[in-house]
Amino acid sequence: MSKKNRKRYPRKQKYKNLKYQIKEVELARLEKANVPMLTQTEKQYRNHAIKFANWCKEQYGCRMLDECSTHVQDYADFLVAQGKSPSTIHTYLAGICRICGVPLADIQKPIRVVAENTRSRGMKAVDERKDAGREASPRLYDFAVIVGIRRNEYLHLTPDDLVFDDFGHPCVLVRKGKDGKRQLQRILPDELPAIKAVFDNPADAGHLFPKAEINNKIDLHHLRALRAQKMYRYYLDKIENEHGYRAQLINEIRHVWEHDDEARKENGYKAKRWSDMKVTGNYILRGNNRKLAKKHGLPLQYDRLALLAVSIFHLSHWRHDVTVANYLLAV
Repeated sequence: MSKKNRKRYPRKQKYKNLKYQIKEVELARLEKANVPMLTQTEKQYRNHAIKFANWCKEQYGCRMLDECSTHVQDYADFLVAQGKSPSTIHTYLAGICRICGVPLADIQKPIRVVAENTRSRGMKAVDERKDAGREASPRLYDFAVIVGIRRNEYLHLTPDDLVFDDFGHPCVLVRKGKDGKRQLQRILPDELPAIKAVFDNPADAGHLFPKAEINNKIDLHHLRALRAQKMYRYYLDKIENEHGYRAQLINEIRHVWEHDDEARKENGYKAKRWSDMKVTGNYILRGNNRKLAKKHGLPLQYDRLALLAVSIFHLSHWRHDVTVANYLLAV
């Protein structure tokens, strides 16, 4: 048979592997939003989606991402059977559902409650280790009690990161915090001398702390929670006892809020919607949060303005519930 008369068969379709397909979905989303790169949280979402896709390939022979999308509920059931906590399951599914285009609300999963989150609560075995106490790194420990940032953020501090904000408050500048955010971590005027002493004696010209000084088991998240609790009491006292302070604090929060919104718009993200209700009245605990607070003799309601001040100026968060659940109830 001549080449001319040979029957032509369609070439076998080449499939892009699942990891590549997931990256294509993320790339398309970035281009649509005109955002240059993934945040750290988005990278974690992608990694969870890749693990899910590999599981689908092993269990069901899936080769296309669309095929995997039909097994999200199966994977949720698998995670439950593996004994994963409700918070962990929710974190895994959040990224998987976003990439697969499946509504998270459609997936049956355990309900998250703050009481099951034991991070930095109570005495743990690690706390008894020599590298978990103040003696592991006195300079870092004392600095963290005042500043209260995340572990990796200490590693990137430089001698030039002691600054003042637009209202004259001394701050530690975190140039690239969680999700790449720039933040100003406020400190109180009477704390400035202790913090300045650390900045005046950096590890080297480019780093405030050497990596070896941060490589320990000190529970820096717990110190961050203690800082949040202290600052909540500080703001509440000034709101209740200092004439005109409530209006001043609202003005400072609105200023930071609007500045952050401008940055979000420039990077292709939606602006956060402001409401005066965010700084009005009390945030009342309900459900398991309320049970946990009662168990430990903690307040059952919190001033919304003081809460938001702690969230924005000390935790780089924007939500009352995150601050309460992960910091003020960390006992």
